[in-house]
Amino acid sequence: MIILFTAPNDIPEEEEIVNKLFGDGLHVLHLRKPGASRERYERFIRSIAPRYRQRIMVHDYPELAKEYGLRGFHLRFRETSGFIPQEGDRISVSCHSFEEIRELPFVPDHVFLSPVFDSISKQGYHAAFQEEELRDFLHQVSVPIIALGGVTAENTETCRRLGFAGVALLGYIWEQPGMAIQRFREIFPDTAMSIAGFDPSSGAGVTADIKTFEANGVYGLGVSTAITIQNQQEYLGTHWLSAEEILQQCECLARKCSPRFIKIGLIEHFETLHHVVKEVKKIFPHARVIWDPILKASAGFQFHKAEKQGKLEEILRDIYLLTPNTEEVKVLFGQDSHLEDLQKICRATGTNILWKGGHDQGDLSTDRSITPERITTFSVARSAGSKHGTGCVLSAAITSYLTLGYSLAEACRQGQQVVHRFIRSNNTNLGIHRQPEFPNLYAIPLQYITDYREDMSIPEQVEAVCRGGCRWVQLRMKEASRKEFLETGRQVKSICQRYGALFIINDNVELALELDADGVHLGKEDMNPLEARQILGYDKIIGGTCNTLEDIENRCRQQVDYIGLGPFTYTTTKKRLSPVIGLEGYRELMNKCREKGIHLPVHAIGGIKTEDIPSILATRVTGIALSSLLKNSENITSKTIEIINIIGYATIKNSR
Repeated sequence: MIILFTAPNDIPEEEEIVNKLFGDGLHVLHLRKPGASRERYERFIRSIAPRYRQRIMVHDYPELAKEYGLRGFHLRFRETSGFIPQEGDRISVSCHSFEEIRELPFVPDHVFLSPVFDSISKQGYHAAFQEEELRDFLHQVSVPIIALGGVTAENTETCRRLGFAGVALLGYIWEQPGMAIQRFREIFPDTAMSIAGFDPSSGAGVTADIKTFEANGVYGLGVSTAITIQNQQEYLGTHWLSAEEILQQCECLARKCSPRFIKIGLIEHFETLHHVVKEVKKIFPHARVIWDPILKASAGFQFHKAEKQGKLEEILRDIYLLTPNTEEVKVLFGQDSHLEDLQKICRATGTNILWKGGHDQGDLSTDRSITPERITTFSVARSAGSKHGTGCVLSAAITSYLTLGYSLAEACRQGQQVVHRFIRSNNTNLGIHRQPEFPNLYAIPLQYITDYREDMSIPEQVEAVCRGGCRWVQLRMKEASRKEFLETGRQVKSICQRYGALFIINDNVELALELDADGVHLGKEDMNPLEARQILGYDKIIGGTCNTLEDIENRCRQQVDYIGLGPFTYTTTKKRLSPVIGLEGYRELMNKCREKGIHLPVHAIGGIKTEDIPSILATRVTGIALSSLLKNSENITSKTIEIINIIGYATIKNSR
């Protein structure tokens, strides 16, 4: 895990640099500005893209963590005495001795130990520990310990070999801000290991795992357990490697690498698995094992039989996470296994189970994370196609996110999203790993919001606006039944995909999830966007309706990606109309946003006529959302072309 502290003093373009570092793989940012006001902290947070804010730990004003949906907050060691964390709190702590770490009254998200090396930012602040004592101590603790003080690209690997869970950067990055991005890229990424079979098609097994690791920001190490004779559609046989050959590969890698999470896939039988797991935990003392129990190949080949389960409970005591699908749950734990039964097993063995739902029935694919403490469900829209190796991709993605410092629940949720994208990557049986590219909403200034028209269906309207160049559609059907909404939604989504247009659902997060829309727009009385994030994840767009500056500030805290600001004037499409804003209202609100450091795309909405558009855009509103103006046109396509030309001309004029 790579953590960056903000510079203690303000640096020109610091927020812009941080956004770029997040894009380059920065895992966690510690926002620390000694003596800074709450307003300064908020301005910094607002300058970070909403999709990155869940990676921020805040050092002052801990209430900001909940208000803005941040990762958590930081405490000094002396502040932990008598502190009782609330459920859901993620807290980091700074310590300066082994004794302080041992005396912590709760288990933090991570702990900083410093100074590990001579400090770069504090002259005369010298290393306080010997390598041997660090190695011995780090082997004894389970809480993630982060090396702080004098960390550079050159000594990062030393920290990994000693057993640190991560490194924290400060002076190395900020002593030369112009070199910050280049210096960050010199740090070798964290490693994750796959112990699995070699699939010549690379759709599954160790090569698929390594592709998944690296697509998700960690360096992949591979240990082969078998050579399979297969392609993505047929399985002809297996050449197995012995436990000794598997472990020799691990021992060789251990001389240079120290992965903290190791995924195990195809193994010849449970006796070999048991032996390999025991020895791997000796070779890599800090590592946690994720076992993907491959009992049957997707081509139908059976590996393990139910009668060979004698050592299962003993094996599970050394497993951090087990990732079976429904068929594998039945083989491992019995035909009538329920969630409560699996949770009892988790409590008895100390393991965690992710019961995968990809092969189950229904419009949603639902995975269930089972820990000794709780059961959590995650859902995505079920994809029409399938892929060879999705189970391998899921467990490898979870391994990646755990390596990056995500909680187990977050890693499972992110892993599900990775598989969802993987299945949709093409129409063949072998998927491609692609990182989602978040759309530039500033570059799409026209949004069409659907409404009913007697002589023209909603899909026909959408076809017409898209043909005219509109590339953002919000599906609003206030009076529709769920069945009607889903039927229309599937048609509209198909049209949007043909034209490369964004497809947003109005109000309903569950329908956005089921339709696998690009996002959702939430009114002031709808679900809190922070809750919607927990359901939809950070790859989806979330917009929010606003009428006042207070609304805008709230929406900014709630991590929306854009704002629908209105109404401009009276409109017949809204039954419960907020006070109209008008041109002066837009101008004043946009000025206030700049003063408060709020930088979000803002779409004007409500009763807008063609002649209003240039004046509205002159207030620095970034886009226009239209419904009646387009819907009621005699020729919707021609009207859309006209509006886009007006927006383009006004944008060029305002940029001068």
